[in-house]
Amino acid sequence: MPNAKKKILIVDDEAGIVLEIKEFLEEEGYEVYMADTAKAGIQLAEEMLPDVVLIDVKLPDASGIDVLRAVKEKCPKIKTIMVTGYVDQNVMDEAEKLGRDTFLQKPFDLVRITEEIEKLLN
Repeated sequence: MPNAKKKILIVDDEAGIVLEIKEFLEEEGYEVYMADTAKAGIQLAEEMLPDVVLIDVKLPDASGIDVLRAVKEKCPKIKTIMVTGYVDQNVMDEAEKLGRDTFLQKPFDLVRITEEIEKLLN
């Protein structure tokens, strides 16, 4: 399996969705970690240095933009995917300035997530 050692971190507080994504990605051969707050997401990203971080824009303790900023400042090589249920152009512009690699709008299809991750890793 080509993805056996690739680590994915999902920073999102919607437990049901996160578990579904986690199970799907694990079946695809990824090692998947989860955080349900910005603080936990930043801490995990620093500790485990994932290959890709999926970041929800809306988190209970901060904005996903804060997570993106922290990840890109400390670990600029980590690939990032911003995820949101609504598109706010200002937020998307800010995410782009900070170096997010791609963007997915909820609801999304699990195959699409895998395709985006594979594009970023290749």
